[in-house]
Amino acid sequence: MRYAVMLVAVTLVLLLSACSSQLGYRFADTLVEWKLDDYVELNEQQEQRVDTAITSLHYWHATSELPFYAEQLQQLRDQVANKQLDEANLIAVYEQVFVAWQRMLNGLRPYALELLPDLTDAQVKQLMQKLNERQQEERDELAEYDDSALVQRTRKRAEKNARSWLGQLTPLQERLIRSWVTERIPTRALWLDYNEKWQSTFQETLMIRHDTERFTSQLDMLMFEPQQLRSEQLSESIQTNQDATLSLILKLEQSLTDRQRRRVLAKLDGYIEDMRELAEHFRQQGPAN
Repeated sequence: MRYAVMLVAVTLVLLLSACSSQLGYRFADTLVEWKLDDYVELNEQQEQRVDTAITSLHYWHATSELPFYAEQLQQLRDQVANKQLDEANLIAVYEQVFVAWQRMLNGLRPYALELLPDLTDAQVKQLMQKLNERQQEERDELAEYDDSALVQRTRKRAEKNARSWLGQLTPLQERLIRSWVTERIPTRALWLDYNEKWQSTFQETLMIRHDTERFTSQLDMLMFEPQQLRSEQLSESIQTNQDATLSLILKLEQSLTDRQRRRVLAKLDGYIEDMRELAEHFRQQGPAN
């Protein structure tokens, strides 16, 4: 899903929080502000308000959410170590990630309700133009590849991700990934259709940003119930692909060699340590004035 102004910040902070680079996360607020400049040009007063909001969200995320992520990863790590990972465990992880995402949106909501109505008509126009340009860039990129090429790209990306966790893949693991690629349903075009619908509705929402009641209701739908804008085909495809991915993860975990299992555990340990150290760093530093 695409969010503008403050909504962009959430996505970036979440992505950075999952990164093993402590340096990147510590300066996530600055990186977010740089990214915002790509979408809309704010005046000095707006920049100050956005800076305060991002800094506050960053501190909350570091001190409240990172410890939660570390705890969830620790449980996952122990299950992998004890060869106890099963479908129920993975579904539980997914549900916890969804809950964390909802908490992030709840934390963002008051800032979005405060800051988005402050945009001028010219800023709204600029913002939507940028979003539409990014959307068209993705359309153009998709048009460059036929179905066979897209499948090939998906397979290579999946193998690269698997190697980053497991190291050299076994023939069985390579076959599992190839099978997964053929089972999953291509959804990029469907997602682009959904994004266009979301952006169109978002633009309509910004047009009524000074009508507090209607604006709040519409923005809440876009943030918390965007699935209403998805096509039935996209929703069904998402579920099919999630099921296929769940099955792949379980089969790959069951196929791990001893060396690969040690590598996975070491990588999880690294993420856990980084998140705990970052949380402690921000707690000691305290909220910015």
